[in-house]
Amino acid sequence: MIAIALLAATSACSPLGDWDGALTVPAGMHLPLVLHLKGTGSTIDSPDQNARDIPIDVTMHDSGATVVMPSTKAEFDGVLSSDCNTLAGPFRQSGMEMKANFQRRPIGAKEPVRERPQTPQPPFPYAAADVSVPDPAVTLAGTLTMPNGKGPFPAVVMIAGSGPQNRDETVEGHRIFLVIADRLTRQGIAVLRYDKRGVGKSTGSYATATQRDFITDATAALHWLRKQPGIDAAKVGLLGHSEGAEIAPTVANVDGHVAFTVLLSTPAETGMETIASQAKAISLIGGVPATTAAANDVLQRRLLAAVGAAPDNATAERAATDILVATGMPTDRAAAQAKGLASPWYRAFLNDDPLPALQALNVPTLVVAGSKDLQVLPERNLPLIRKALLKNKHAKIVELPGLNHLLQPAATGSPSEYGHIATTIDPKVLELIADWVVSTTA
Repeated sequence: MIAIALLAATSACSPLGDWDGALTVPAGMHLPLVLHLKGTGSTIDSPDQNARDIPIDVTMHDSGATVVMPSTKAEFDGVLSSDCNTLAGPFRQSGMEMKANFQRRPIGAKEPVRERPQTPQPPFPYAAADVSVPDPAVTLAGTLTMPNGKGPFPAVVMIAGSGPQNRDETVEGHRIFLVIADRLTRQGIAVLRYDKRGVGKSTGSYATATQRDFITDATAALHWLRKQPGIDAAKVGLLGHSEGAEIAPTVANVDGHVAFTVLLSTPAETGMETIASQAKAISLIGGVPATTAAANDVLQRRLLAAVGAAPDNATAERAATDILVATGMPTDRAAAQAKGLASPWYRAFLNDDPLPALQALNVPTLVVAGSKDLQVLPERNLPLIRKALLKNKHAKIVELPGLNHLLQPAATGSPSEYGHIATTIDPKVLELIADWVVSTTA
């Protein structure tokens, strides 16, 4: 049950109307949301997740309104500004507290459209079909794109990064996997991309899933794709981005028959090091003084160590709450934040180590990193990757200047820039991936 409380600053203002805004999610990225608040029939949209017209119940009162959505567990405490045009406040979901900010849309105005010129538009010179992939515990919903012709075609399974990603790995309106899949399919490579479990049309629970579940899902997708008509079973590879690039080597090593891997923005440090280093880097680029960033880093590492060492979720939650309260954070806020830190995925991710799988990887592998990646820092991770793949004679490691974690051309690399950059993925990255996969599977 989602409860979204909209608290008006003054009775002269009404929260009724259309509100365009965004939720600031971990690492500083933004998830666009749209509120349509009416007397009856109110709804909420999440455009990046292709979720629109989700029914919500609105109860008006003197200070504003309370909105309840039955499908997820979240709370937004919004304060209406004195000019009645801004609605902002904390957004709480799954134990995590985030910031949300909405701007009132002028009456009669259309929803803002963000420029995304690389998003492919029909008609397409290939076939695209919605498919269902059976998994041991869930059913994955996805899209299979097939080049024109008889085949059999080389193929790739795409594995998304962290978070409740859909099949397009949509971030800030950028449909990253759709853009890559379109380029590959146009060059004769079949592509399977799928919604994560519990996301989009896939069944199961995302909230209780860990990386081990995502490894199982990627393996199921790989086995399914090999069996499809028109697919060259001996030439099926994996493409992963961020956490997906951490999952791909494990799947390849266990399977033993993966033809190749493409690893984009690849972590090589433990999850604990990845989270701590990205938090410090993002804060510094955002203007936080070095002494403050250093102090925060010490606290962050202490917090992560306590959560990662806890034997169970409840112990982790208590430990995190105690540390946060000791810093002066109010108990209720500390408890809410600690609940998110103690989630199954987070605790498992902290202790995940990508290096053993990278060291064992002996299939043709392309690694692509951006020099301005602030989420998986290249200066920390690429030396480890080069060393891990030293014995892999078919590995190619490329660091491209000026690109961020999404492999967009960036000014600073901060995640706060992602939505303001029109380019979804730098064209030279698309060319590099497509040419390498085509030559590797020739």
